[in-house]
Formats: sequence, structure tokens, C-alpha cells
Amino acid sequence: MHCFKSRTMQTLIIASLAIAELVRRRVIAAVAVLTAACIALTAWAFHKLHLYALAHAATITRGDEALANSMQVILLAHMFGMVLAIGAAFLAAPAIANEIEGGVALAMLPRPIRRRDVLLGKFMGLSIVTIAFVFLTGSLEFAVVNLYTGYLPPHPVEAMLYLSAGAVVLIALALAGSTRFSPIAVGIVAVALYGIAWIGQVADGLAAAYNNDAIRTACTIISLIIPSGGMWRGSSYSLEPVALAAASTQLRFNPITVTSPPTSAYLIWTAAWIVIVLIAAVISFERRDV
Repeated sequence: MHCFKSRTMQTLIIASLAIAELVRRRVIAAVAVLTAACIALTAWAFHKLHLYALAHAATITRGDEALANSMQVILLAHMFGMVLAIGAAFLAAPAIANEIEGGVALAMLPRPIRRRDVLLGKFMGLSIVTIAFVFLTGSLEFAVVNLYTGYLPPHPVEAMLYLSAGAVVLIALALAGSTRFSPIAVGIVAVALYGIAWIGQVADGLAAAYNNDAIRTACTIISLIIPSGGMWRGSSYSLEPVALAAASTQLRFNPITVTSPPTSAYLIWTAAWIVIVLIAAVISFERRDV
């Protein structure tokens, strides 16, 4: 029991050091400034759109405005998800590789600190920062939209949970790659896989519209290999109002919306995938010469 507490404490210490490193490098400060600028720009844009809708109330109904706002929010979430994925990948990519290349790992690991504690601590620290960023930024964005237009998505908390899960998937993947490859290579591969997973979800909607089982099967395999695409699907579905879903059914294919959320089995698989990748990362790190 004492040993377990000691190991847990070491992991928490590494997590706190990972967060402190982000603060020291002014990553959090830079992101905070950019986030504030994006929120201000979002507030201005939605305010102008609302004023336009009020000025043309004879032709633009409240329902039309709400539908337009919902599409804008979904597009904003898509952009945010992409930025989040890139940020998560390039934060995690150098987490282990830089310490090995810089000799920090050689000085630290001979002490009574297990390599798995270092890796899991970094995963925990980066995940905490990323999830906090998602909920803080997402809450502010939704509040701004609601303030200026009166619109609020159906399930904003679920959307933020899905976005957070997608980012955690990229963190786990990039950390695993960081135990063997250079940060640049890991970052590029992680972002490329995120893009492939996103395209797979879009292609799956297109294949469903044209009843192409072969493409749907390929897209399902891709979503199992890299589940960040499924998390994007969940965030989009959580932001869709009933009116937008109904309007989408009138079109043969609409890449902005999705028709169903991830299943419970898929969510369980995503959690298991993260655990499997972390186990593989621990094994890889423990066998790596530093």
C-alpha cells in the first residue's frame, strides 16, 4: 500500500512538473492571448450577424437565424478541434524525445523513479491542461454566442467532452511515438493520422448516402485504428439542433452534419485504445536506451 502511494505521488509530481514546464515556456500564456483574441473576434462576428438578422427581420426569421447560428457553431467547433489536435500532438511529441536527446532522462531515471511514472505523469499533466483548455475556451465561446444571439447548442458539455477525448487520443499517440522517434516526425504523423480519421468520417457519410458498403467498411476500420475521428463525430452530433438534423435529411449528403453519435461500444473501445497505446508506450520507453 505504501509503495502504491509512493508511485502515485511520483506520477502526480511528474504531472505537475509537465504543467509547470508549459507555464515556464509561456505556452499557456501564448494560448491564453490567442484564445482571448479568437473569442473577441467570435463575439464581433456573431454580434454583426445578429444585427443583420434584426435589420432583415421581414425575410430572416428567428428560426432561420438559429439554424445559421448552429451551423456557424459547428464550423467553429471543427476549426477548434483541428487546432486542438495539432496543439495536443506537438505538445506531446517532444515530451519524452527531448528529454532523451537532451540527457535529462539519463540524469533523472537512475533515481528511484520508474520510466512508466515519468510517461504516465506527462500524459496526465498534458491531458489536464488540454481538457481544462477545452472546457474554459468552449464555455466562453458558448457564452459569447448565447449573449449576442440567444442561441445555445443542445448539448455543449457533451461536445466539449468529445473534443477533450479526441485531444487525449492524440496525446497518447504522440507520447507513444515520442519514445522512439524525433518530435517533428511524431508531430507530423499524429496530425496526418488525425486528418485521415477526419476524412474517414466525412467519407463514411458520403458512402452512407450512396449505399457503398466497401467504403463504409474501410472508414470503420480507420475509425477503429485512430478513434479521434469518432470523437469529432460525437462533438458535431452534440452541437446539432433538431432543425439542422431535419434540414440535413433533405440533402443527399451534407459534410457539416452527422446523423448519429458514436455508440457506447465505440466509446468503450476509445477508452481501451488509449490504455493500449499507453501500455505500448511504457513498454517502448522501458526498452529504450537513454
